[in-house]
Amino acid sequence: MGRISGCLLCTLVLIASAINYSNTAPAPAHEGMFKFETEIERTMFEFFVNLFKYLHASLDKSRELLEQVLKDEVIVQKNDLEKSKELLMDYIVEAKERVKPLPADISTVDGFLYIVTQIHTLNTFEDIVQRYNTTSLPKPTDEDILIEAALKRNGLDALISELKNNKMVFFDEFLRKMGIYVKNLSEEDRIKNNKVVEWYQKYTDSTDEQKANDVFTHFAQMFARF
Repeated sequence: MGRISGCLLCTLVLIASAINYSNTAPAPAHEGMFKFETEIERTMFEFFVNLFKYLHASLDKSRELLEQVLKDEVIVQKNDLEKSKELLMDYIVEAKERVKPLPADISTVDGFLYIVTQIHTLNTFEDIVQRYNTTSLPKPTDEDILIEAALKRNGLDALISELKNNKMVFFDEFLRKMGIYVKNLSEEDRIKNNKVVEWYQKYTDSTDEQKANDVFTHFAQMFARF
């Protein structure tokens, strides 16, 4: 991967120094700190700020759920669940690490990789949920059943629904803004930005899950130059 510059660098600097890892949207005044030459730069600026906020909130809520599971009365009383308890604790520690402030001297590549590691950690939470999904296990153990029950007692189903809804709201808003950008391109700019146009056309024909995965991978990498 080449260097990340321009708008994305501004976004990462903003994340590191201005919004203080709050779930509250950055004030409009913050945007005035940066000059955008094109609407795609502005859109990408908003995309990475909102992506960070989405990931930060999701990591916090998933961590809190697993903390509650470890405090669950049934789980606390069991002394033969060390493997599962260690797995949950490892995630809690990693999730806390992922929402610490970025270094003041952050480089562009470091900033991009920071968001990638947040995505990776959140995917680990999904792996844990699937690990204890007894309906998909050929022979669930007593330990699997106990952990799954504790997850559900402490709000797993509601959290999954909330995270899915938040993710789709985030991507739908991004798609809406990208649609406005593509629609208003001049013929000259449409040719110049043919990758954007091609990606957008493919994106609109994708399923919700495909859209989410595509934004996290291909699109973010395609615009790493901003």
